[in-house]
Amino acid sequence: MINSPLALFQQSPIAAIVFVLAVVVAITVHEFAHAWTALKLGDPTPLHDGRVTLNPAAHIDPIGGLMFLLVGFGYGRPVIYNPMRLHRRVDELLVALAGPISNIILAFICHLIFSIEATAHVFLINADFLSLIILVNLTLAAFNMLPIPPLDGSSIIAYFWPEYRSLVGGQIGIVLLLILIVLSGTLLNTIMNPIIHVFGQISSLFGLLP
Repeated sequence: MINSPLALFQQSPIAAIVFVLAVVVAITVHEFAHAWTALKLGDPTPLHDGRVTLNPAAHIDPIGGLMFLLVGFGYGRPVIYNPMRLHRRVDELLVALAGPISNIILAFICHLIFSIEATAHVFLINADFLSLIILVNLTLAAFNMLPIPPLDGSSIIAYFWPEYRSLVGGQIGIVLLLILIVLSGTLLNTIMNPIIHVFGQISSLFGLLP
């Protein structure tokens, strides 16, 4: 897990700025991936909503963004799509997975950049900054795997268990999420850290990249 920018700012203002920029990029790419995937699989709803864009203003959620600033993790504004317009039922699963996968890909790119820099002995981007960007993306991907609406994990579970949506609705999910964050910080870390570790292994090709 990572510290909030407020705590990080006391250690290094530049690192805090990099953190905020990394969060903006990670959320933007995450939500764009959802929207783009839904569009390519047959549903133009995200396009009509202005979500098939890399403009951060279209994807930053006020609550999710504030959570990143205060506690170091959060989420973007959920992409709305119409499952009835998708070509196949499995496309719902692909749309849900697109966001976390995009963040793992971004983490992989940072691993690759560092590997190239280390091989060439030319460090154009600071290794600590690359590590911070990797951690932001892995944390966003892991956090979104939690099975609580509006996070992607709830959509993944709902694909295999459709009744899940009626058990844990949108507003109920937000409340549960806030309770989990406020009352169970240690529990949340315990749940997320193994997921972050697995995603980190994947993004480094299981240790082949530094």
